[in-house]
Amino acid sequence: MNYKVKIDEVDVIDEIPNTWSRTDIINLLELYEMGTAEEGSTEELRELLYLAITEFEPQEAAAMLLKFKLGDDFSDGQIEQISNDMLKENVAEHYSDISYHSRFFDINNLLYKAFNGKFPHAKATVVTATIEAATDEPEPVDAALFLRCIAPLIDGHALFKRLFENQISGEEPFDDASNIAWYLEETGKNTYKMTTSDYWIANADFVTMEMDVVVDI
Repeated sequence: MNYKVKIDEVDVIDEIPNTWSRTDIINLLELYEMGTAEEGSTEELRELLYLAITEFEPQEAAAMLLKFKLGDDFSDGQIEQISNDMLKENVAEHYSDISYHSRFFDINNLLYKAFNGKFPHAKATVVTATIEAATDEPEPVDAALFLRCIAPLIDGHALFKRLFENQISGEEPFDDASNIAWYLEETGKNTYKMTTSDYWIANADFVTMEMDVVVDI
């Protein structure tokens, strides 16, 4: 199918808004032994949480946060290992199961800000694009279609294109698309905003900002 693709904006961020809810923050304050704190703005509670986290050693604080967020998915031994790894590398890029990358990013971000840079500085890329199909009955734009549409505008040496060449071309199912496009939302008629790790797609990876592309669906 033919599409007209235009990259409207590419931003680099180090925090994805609203990934930690007010309830999460209140529960974490209790976990980090700050007591019950429900008064104040969400931002004030977040600043209090940063202080509470730093009352613990970095690895211990990381393990507590990992258990809070992913305790049902990992054993205590795995959490201990991951918390140790988090101090040395960006696990939101390097962990073998990429379905966890977005959650590791959120955890890393909270620890990075609490400990003033003792943890790696993970970054994300937000791509806003206009995608117009040359048909009156276009396919819904999901993560796989969005990534396939923008792929021709990205340098061939980019990690995303090298590792997922067959999925982008349509030769294989793109099962990992939603693990690369962490968040995808329709922001207007034919306009979409996608958030991913800059490990997969960075601002510098784009070689052109507009192109007519053909996508095999």
